Amino acid sequence: MDDKHPTRDAAWHLTHSRPGKLLDYLDPCRPLSRQLDTLIRRFNDIQAFCASHNAGEDLISLRNALAFHLVKMSCWWDLAFCPRAVTGVRNPAFLTMVKEHAARSADDEAFLDLFTCQSYIRRGATDHILIIGHDMREPGLLFGLDGQRRFRFTLPGDPADPAWAQSGYRDFTSAWLAAWTCHCPGTGCCATLQQHLHAEREFGWAQRWNRRYFSKPYEKTAVVDYVQACAEASRCRTPFGCMVFGDVINRLAFDVISIAAHQKMTLPEMFSAAGAGDIVADAVPVVELQALSHIDHGLDPQLCPVAFDRPVAEWFSRRRSR
Repeated sequence: MDDKHPTRDAAWHLTHSRPGKLLDYLDPCRPLSRQLDTLIRRFNDIQAFCASHNAGEDLISLRNALAFHLVKMSCWWDLAFCPRAVTGVRNPAFLTMVKEHAARSADDEAFLDLFTCQSYIRRGATDHILIIGHDMREPGLLFGLDGQRRFRFTLPGDPADPAWAQSGYRDFTSAWLAAWTCHCPGTGCCATLQQHLHAEREFGWAQRWNRRYFSKPYEKTAVVDYVQACAEASRCRTPFGCMVFGDVINRLAFDVISIAAHQKMTLPEMFSAAGAGDIVADAVPVVELQALSHIDHGLDPQLCPVAFDRPVAEWFSRRRSR
């Protein structure tokens, strides 16, 4: 993320970096990490190209679209996002990119307006709802955002005259899980109503970690965070909860190894320093496998981000050669 030199040219990005190819807002079963990592790296790479070349209007428009979707994904998942910290672009300049994109798309402008000045919706109204999509398997199930910036869903009934559930949710996935619990408790992501209720609770645990996605890993708590997340994951009873936590734990394992590589410490030293020396023998091989899984499934598959960081690249190169 810190590399300032573009790794792909404009033609490549115009073909491979369209948001529609990278993101799926209405499918929470698609892991968060890869979507966000790819979105960030594509934006940063295009921004570096624009800073060092005479970029054409098509590439500038694509950069602006990616900037908008960084904001939208943050709102969608309820993530703490600071443009300058994540992209290196000053917040006013980044917001200009976002607004320039929104001005070219009525749907995106409406979404941005709802989270900012609310010119097109009654400010703060819970009964004025912007429809943002429908479930792919149940077209009659609509999702929306109200004036409180809460995600809502429609109750079972006549699609031509939708009735909205009263509850609102800070992120889309929580609304999606609640909707399937209400609509089809024997289908969706779980087999039974009890499993749906467990999945809602388990996602709530995982969401605490997801909200910190953009935060820089803190070296003094990286191991403690990893151990705590593993303990929470061990309590999951549903495939959905295990899937979401798998994404979280792989990411935290990668953070642990990245810190160890930069500090030139071994994993046993890292765990012992964090007061977790009693689980070193069991944890070390698992952490390495989880971190490798994050590289394979949680990072941009095209821009090879690990290769940009020499200490981390050398660490994983040694592990893969075993």
